[in-house]
Amino acid sequence: MEDRLSSLPDDLLHSILRDLPLKHAVRTGALSRRWACQWLSALAVSPVLDFTDGDFARGQPPARAAATVGRCLRLHAEHGTPLDVLRLALVPALGRDVIGWIAAAVARGAREVEADLTPPPPQDLAIHGSAAFLEIPADLFQARNSLERLALGRLSLRAVPLPAAGLAGLRSLSLSHTDVTAEALRGILACCAALESLSLRCCALLTAVRVASDRLRALELLGCRSVVELRVAAPALESLALYGNVILSAAEWYPSVAVDFAAAPALRDVYLSHMDCCDYLDLNHDDYYPFVYHVPHARVLTLCSVGLLVPRISMDSDDERFDHLPYAHVNGGEAAYIDMPNLQELQLLLGSLEEEGEQDPRFPERVYYFFTHTSLPVLERLFVRLSRNPANGSCSPTAPDDEDAEIEFGHEIVLGQLTFVKVVHFRGTWREWRLVAFLLQRAPILEQLVLVTAAEGEGATGDEQLEDIRERVSALEKASRDVRISVCRPSEDDSPDHAHTRFFHEEFCCTHQE
Repeated sequence: MEDRLSSLPDDLLHSILRDLPLKHAVRTGALSRRWACQWLSALAVSPVLDFTDGDFARGQPPARAAATVGRCLRLHAEHGTPLDVLRLALVPALGRDVIGWIAAAVARGAREVEADLTPPPPQDLAIHGSAAFLEIPADLFQARNSLERLALGRLSLRAVPLPAAGLAGLRSLSLSHTDVTAEALRGILACCAALESLSLRCCALLTAVRVASDRLRALELLGCRSVVELRVAAPALESLALYGNVILSAAEWYPSVAVDFAAAPALRDVYLSHMDCCDYLDLNHDDYYPFVYHVPHARVLTLCSVGLLVPRISMDSDDERFDHLPYAHVNGGEAAYIDMPNLQELQLLLGSLEEEGEQDPRFPERVYYFFTHTSLPVLERLFVRLSRNPANGSCSPTAPDDEDAEIEFGHEIVLGQLTFVKVVHFRGTWREWRLVAFLLQRAPILEQLVLVTAAEGEGATGDEQLEDIRERVSALEKASRDVRISVCRPSEDDSPDHAHTRFFHEEFCCTHQE
């Protein structure tokens, strides 16, 4: 058979090889003599060296992986190609090598450095404490450099004296599974005046996040369980992702979490979720925080079911826990507790609709309370993501005799601009049907409703059940005469997704840090 691929010019072959995962690129060396070093030549002329392919790190002994990375870096330096980006995701055993490679990249003028050492098992972290983190040498960031983006996982900046001239030019900083403390974070932010993006993920020692920046545009705080204070003064902040347990509590043994976003007027793109939104919730807490109070001007919002809660207080409440809430009179008989005049795209992470009892903060009727007490005048697109693992409550498609399938409201609810609704992980339980009926009856210009059933291995829907769902939804009362209805499996779904497609409660790493 004629080998047309080998006859291609080297430049084109290099372009192809650079787009392959590293593990597969290396394997092309076995094709022929001409291919033996093509993958190395491709890397040698590339300004980007990416060693984050998981199969590459796991598929060979650490010593061999280190030898391969070292060889690539040496050839790259000998070739004289500028190094703009270095990305590494390797096992902790290669930590000292990784430090050397970071130093070499910084010295060569790299603009972006990403280094992630796979976290050890949780028990190792608990036993060894800070020993589980590899320290960056004190002198690595003391001189000015070209760094604009720095991402570190399981690497510690504790030994780096602050302020550090080598961090002054950073526009993006990401710290994951590190030992950064509130004091250290303040010092780092103080010397990063140009910072536009900050991500903090699973930092177990971090107790407070206080951000004051004129340039910061994006902030992520993900899985940092110890945080009890979050204050943001960032007039340019546009995007916020918060995945953590924010609690209002009167108990002395569990302090409330102080939250303040008042100085973030440009905030428009927001993801807010409690860490336990779809798992165990501690009912001893007085209130899980109603996130929407601090993001009334968001245009794009993802919100978990716990964050839908309305604080249980009255008009004459003198509870100082609620003094900072801008709409703390919510249960005083007002028709709407918050106005969200700009919200166009909303995604609700509802967990399970099958929870029983009003004492559960995820009590299913909370979703209706949200629509009752929230003004959404320009909402166009609504996405509802149900739990992949429903609770053990009733999964019957028919409501029990003691449950009224309809919910009565004190005033008419109309979603006057809603044109698109998508419900994911739909199983056809009676509570799910009630939610779908509620939405269909209150969206007079709805153009499309999409029901995506459970995925294979998660209670996947058979052909007969799929047809039953289609027939039943077609028979429901609808406010819009022109609505198109689609019922499909995940593999068949080609409808639009919400702007936020990462779901942090489904990423297990954040729950494994204790």
